[in-house]
Amino acid sequence: MNRSRVWLAFAIALLARQAPAQARIEQRWPLDSSGSVRIVNPSGRVRVLGWDADSVAVSARLERPGGRRFSAAGDAHVRTVGVDTAAGGSELLVHVPRGATVWVKSATATIEVEGVDGTLDLSSQGGNIRVVGTPQDVTAETMDGSVEVAGGTARARVRTVSGDILLRGASQDLGASTLSGRIVVRAAGWQRGGTGVQRGKVESVTGDVRFEGELGRGGVVEIESQSGTIEVRVPASTLADFDLLTIGGAISNHLSDAQPKPRAAGAGQELRFSSGAAGSGAQITARSFKGGILLERK
Repeated sequence: MNRSRVWLAFAIALLARQAPAQARIEQRWPLDSSGSVRIVNPSGRVRVLGWDADSVAVSARLERPGGRRFSAAGDAHVRTVGVDTAAGGSELLVHVPRGATVWVKSATATIEVEGVDGTLDLSSQGGNIRVVGTPQDVTAETMDGSVEVAGGTARARVRTVSGDILLRGASQDLGASTLSGRIVVRAAGWQRGGTGVQRGKVESVTGDVRFEGELGRGGVVEIESQSGTIEVRVPASTLADFDLLTIGGAISNHLSDAQPKPRAAGAGQELRFSSGAAGSGAQITARSFKGGILLERK
């Protein structure tokens, strides 16, 4: 009987040592409706939610509290929260005022932001980034992770090295670039005085680029790729001036009867036409060095 108790105690102690230690933290501080929040979490997950309260609240779970230290500092104007080591993974759920400015930095953590209308500056070297809502300004950067921005923005700048980029909704000023990832822009809806994308520049080196959806009247979209394929899919009713050029690829036009011509200044093809009166609508420019360009109806 005593031997059984000893073995039971030993087994419980062993399981306790093997089970990952966890600590939970719940804290809340006052913050101005347009205040700033800085968040640092090396690995794990960061989720930021906008709410209608003049305060910032943090719910954190630390996988290895002995090797990770949660810290917070600041006042009602600026608040900094974070975890200071990379051992294990931590999950941070942070509620901020909807109009707040939010800055998040991580090495590998996933970053998710929803319902924040202020300025967002998000960076994760290897983690994915996802934004849902109507922020005034978004900067999202990652090397290997993917980026998704869904909703409407006044200004968006998204950059990756190998991660894919998905942009859904409307934007007044859109910029996206990648080395080898795939870029998809699905422009739709109304945002801050215009329809779809009003001004956009999309660039890749080897990744494919796909732009589909609406352009604001007078909007300007520029798409460039060194060797990726470029697809442009817009409604048949779109009024725009099209300027397409490729050096080593081919142009396929299924939007109108206009057909590409050999470049006058060397190899490649070019196509220029207007779907309405010249200068009366948007401007779409596509350039590729080695890749093809496809123009389709959406």
